[in-house]
Order: sequence, then structure tokens, then C-alpha cells
Amino acid sequence: MHQKLQAAVDSMALFQATYPSDACIVIIDEHEVVGYLPAKTFDLKTGVGTKVANFRGTVTEKALSQRRFLREEHGPELFGFAYIATAQPIMDGSKTIGVLSAVISNDQVDQIRKVASDLSSSVEQMTATNLELSGASSDVASQLQQLVKFAENMDIEINNTNEIVHIVKDIAQKSRILGLNASIEAARSGEYGKGFAVVASEIQKMAQNSTESADEIARQLQTIRSSVQTVTTTSSQVATFTEQFSASMKELDEAYKNIGTHASELLNLSE
Repeated sequence: MHQKLQAAVDSMALFQATYPSDACIVIIDEHEVVGYLPAKTFDLKTGVGTKVANFRGTVTEKALSQRRFLREEHGPELFGFAYIATAQPIMDGSKTIGVLSAVISNDQVDQIRKVASDLSSSVEQMTATNLELSGASSDVASQLQQLVKFAENMDIEINNTNEIVHIVKDIAQKSRILGLNASIEAARSGEYGKGFAVVASEIQKMAQNSTESADEIARQLQTIRSSVQTVTTTSSQVATFTEQFSASMKELDEAYKNIGTHASELLNLSE
């Protein structure tokens, strides 16, 4: 065995200790495996004497033929766990006499990558949902503000109607007094005032009916006003809450963006 290869075989434990993750070390010459050190947590079952032909298509075989350092990352299809394979040619001058390869378990990094990817997807979905909720909240707040404005206008109309009712009641009161005075004058006129007395009586009845109708309208308007005021108060409270909710959604959206950024950074670090 070449001295350099022997030195590499003698130093396999040292090479293994330099890797941050659990690693399996394989050393080959131009024909076969001359050194093998399994990892603490997995064993590739590659014994000394295994022919290089068995490594066809691997990073080890490629490094031997291409005479340069290579690194490849693979999923769990071959060994049942994700791994990173590196291969460093061992040179004697310009001649390649062997390759030192290491297989490092990449399962934890693969899991981190998967979690980061899932987290990123979840954040995108939550952000989209949050934007929909925020938009809906803004629409509801706008509609409630319009409802409040409508209720305020309605209250103004009720006030205007109340003023008309007061005018009607005032006219009815004056008509009732006028009818009463007419009845008195008709009584004084005796036989000649009987026809006028009938007219005066009808005027009093109309005045009384007008007063009662005006009072009823006033009561109904007061009931409507109370309902409108309740709607106004409730709508204002709901509108305020909705605006606060919308603001909270925007803050939550910013938080989601930060989480998404960190997830992307984590995903990039795991590459």
C-alpha cells in the first residue's frame, strides 16, 4: 500500500472526529477499499477489499476519475436516511493514487429543511387568510360607518317631523279654541245660529282628532328615535371594534412576514 494511503488509513479516526456530524470514512486506492471506519450511528457495510467497480456512479468513483474534490447531497432512497457524500482525491505528485470519502448523515438537516419548508407554506396560507380577514373587517367597518351616518340622518329627519307635529298640534289647539268660541256665538244667536253651531262642533271634533293623531305620531317617532339611537350606539361600538380588529390583523400580518423571513433564512441555511 502506498505510504500516503497508509497514512490516511491510520488517520481515519482523526478525520472522522473533524466532522461536525456523525461520519463514515471510506478510503480506496485505484482498485479497492483499503480503509473503512463506520459511523457511530450507521454502517454502510463496505468492507476492506470491496472493489471500486461497486462504487460506479458514486461521488467516490467520480472523484477518482475527475481528480477533484466533489460533494453530493442525497435523500434517504439508498441508505434509508438523507446524507452528504464528499470525496477528496489523494495525490502523489500528478497521479491520483486513491480517494478519501466521507458519508455524513444529513437527516437532521433534512428534517430542519422540511420543517422550514412546511413553516414557510403555513405562513403563506396564514398571511393570505389574514389579508382576507383584514379586508373583510375593513369592508364591515366601512358599511357600519355608513349605517351610523344613515341613522344620524334619520334622527335629523325625526327632529324635522317632530317640528311639523308640534305645528299641527298648535293649529289643532287654535282650531279647538276657535270652534269653542264659534259654539258660544252660535248659542247667543238662538234659532239663527243653529247651522253655525253644527259647523263649530265639527271644527272642535276635527281639532280633537288632529291633536290625538299628532300625539300618536309623536309617540311613534319617539319609539323610532330610541331604536335609531340604539342602532347608532351599537353600530359605532361594532365599527370601533372592527377597526381595532383590522389593525390587529395588520400587526399579525407583519408578524407572519417576519416568521416567513426567518423560515426562508432557515431553509437557506439548511441548503
